[in-house]
Amino acid sequence: MTQHLHEQTDLDPKYVLYFAVALVVVGIAAFVGVAWMFFQFERLLVLHEPPLAPVQVVTPVPEPRLQINPQGDLEELRRQEMEILSTYQWIDREKGTARIPIDRAMQIFIEMQKK
Repeated sequence: MTQHLHEQTDLDPKYVLYFAVALVVVGIAAFVGVAWMFFQFERLLVLHEPPLAPVQVVTPVPEPRLQINPQGDLEELRRQEMEILSTYQWIDREKGTARIPIDRAMQIFIEMQKK
Protein backbone atom coordinates (compact mmCIF):
# COMPACT_ATOMS: atom_id res chain seq x y z
CA MET A 1 0.00 0.00 0.00
CA THR A 2 1.50 3.25 -1.16
CA GLN A 3 0.70 6.48 0.49
CA HIS A 4 0.18 9.53 -1.75
CA LEU A 5 0.96 12.93 -0.20
CA HIS A 6 -0.60 14.93 -3.01
CA GLU A 7 -4.01 15.24 -4.62
CA GLN A 8 -4.98 12.48 -6.92
CA THR A 9 -7.30 14.56 -9.14
CA ASP A 10 -7.16 17.91 -10.86
CA LEU A 11 -9.26 20.91 -9.89
CA ASP A 12 -12.65 20.98 -11.58
CA PRO A 13 -12.79 24.00 -14.01
CA LYS A 14 -16.40 24.77 -13.10
CA TYR A 15 -15.24 25.81 -9.59
CA VAL A 16 -12.74 28.23 -11.10
CA LEU A 17 -15.57 29.66 -13.21
CA TYR A 18 -17.82 29.95 -10.13
CA PHE A 19 -15.05 31.80 -8.27
CA ALA A 20 -14.47 34.22 -11.20
CA VAL A 21 -18.21 34.96 -11.49
CA ALA A 22 -18.47 35.49 -7.74
CA LEU A 23 -15.46 37.82 -7.82
CA VAL A 24 -17.01 39.91 -10.62
CA VAL A 25 -20.35 40.06 -8.80
CA VAL A 26 -18.69 41.17 -5.55
CA GLY A 27 -16.65 43.78 -7.47
CA ILE A 28 -19.77 45.19 -9.14
CA ALA A 29 -21.64 45.21 -5.82
CA ALA A 30 -18.74 47.06 -4.14
CA PHE A 31 -18.64 49.61 -6.97
CA VAL A 32 -22.41 50.21 -6.79
CA GLY A 33 -22.26 50.48 -2.98
CA VAL A 34 -19.42 53.01 -3.02
CA ALA A 35 -21.09 55.05 -5.79
CA TRP A 36 -24.38 55.11 -3.85
CA MET A 37 -22.54 56.19 -0.69
CA PHE A 38 -20.70 58.95 -2.60
CA PHE A 39 -23.92 60.38 -4.01
CA GLN A 40 -25.58 60.23 -0.58
CA PHE A 41 -22.70 62.17 1.00
CA GLU A 42 -22.78 64.69 -1.85
CA ARG A 43 -26.55 65.18 -1.39
CA LEU A 44 -26.12 65.70 2.37
CA LEU A 45 -23.32 68.18 1.78
CA VAL A 46 -25.52 70.29 -0.51
CA LEU A 47 -28.39 70.20 2.01
CA HIS A 48 -26.22 71.32 4.95
CA GLU A 49 -24.02 73.80 3.09
CA PRO A 50 -24.74 77.44 3.98
CA PRO A 51 -26.04 79.57 1.09
CA LEU A 52 -23.57 81.83 -0.69
CA ALA A 53 -23.66 85.52 0.03
CA PRO A 54 -25.44 87.52 -2.71
CA VAL A 55 -22.40 89.81 -3.06
CA GLN A 56 -18.92 88.52 -2.58
CA VAL A 57 -16.34 91.06 -1.51
CA VAL A 58 -13.00 90.60 -3.21
CA THR A 59 -10.17 91.66 -0.95
CA PRO A 60 -6.98 92.85 -2.64
CA VAL A 61 -3.88 90.76 -2.33
CA PRO A 62 -1.66 92.11 0.47
CA GLU A 63 1.78 93.52 -0.23
CA PRO A 64 4.22 92.42 -1.56
CA ARG A 65 2.56 91.56 -4.85
CA LEU A 66 4.08 89.63 -7.70
CA GLN A 67 5.85 91.68 -10.31
CA ILE A 68 4.20 91.75 -13.70
CA ASN A 69 7.36 92.78 -15.55
CA PRO A 70 10.41 92.06 -13.32
CA GLN A 71 12.96 92.80 -16.05
CA GLY A 72 11.34 96.15 -16.82
CA ASP A 73 11.14 96.97 -13.09
CA LEU A 74 14.84 96.20 -12.66
CA GLU A 75 15.75 98.36 -15.66
CA GLU A 76 13.64 101.24 -14.27
CA LEU A 77 15.32 100.91 -10.85
CA ARG A 78 18.80 100.95 -12.40
CA ARG A 79 17.87 103.95 -14.56
CA GLN A 80 16.71 105.85 -11.45
CA GLU A 81 19.87 104.90 -9.54
CA MET A 82 22.10 106.01 -12.42
CA GLU A 83 20.24 109.31 -12.59
CA ILE A 84 20.84 109.87 -8.86
CA LEU A 85 24.55 108.97 -9.20
CA SER A 86 25.20 111.12 -12.26
CA THR A 87 23.27 114.39 -11.73
CA TYR A 88 23.44 117.51 -9.60
CA GLN A 89 20.47 118.27 -7.37
CA TRP A 90 19.70 120.33 -4.30
CA ILE A 91 18.83 118.25 -1.25
CA ASP A 92 18.30 121.23 1.11
CA ARG A 93 19.00 124.64 -0.40
CA GLU A 94 18.70 126.48 2.92
CA LYS A 95 21.34 124.31 4.57
CA GLY A 96 23.50 124.23 1.46
CA THR A 97 23.23 120.46 0.97
CA ALA A 98 23.43 119.26 -2.61
CA ARG A 99 23.93 116.02 -4.44
CA ILE A 100 26.77 115.80 -6.94
CA PRO A 101 27.69 113.09 -9.45
CA ILE A 102 29.70 110.21 -7.98
CA ASP A 103 32.61 110.76 -10.40
CA ARG A 104 32.95 114.38 -9.28
CA ALA A 105 32.68 113.34 -5.61
CA MET A 106 35.54 110.85 -6.05
CA GLN A 107 37.70 113.53 -7.71
CA ILE A 108 37.08 115.94 -4.84
CA PHE A 109 37.87 113.19 -2.32
CA ILE A 110 41.19 112.36 -4.06
CA GLU A 111 42.13 116.06 -4.17
CA MET A 112 41.41 116.39 -0.46
CA GLN A 113 43.59 113.35 0.31
CA LYS A 114 46.54 114.87 -1.60
CA LYS A 115 46.51 118.03 0.50
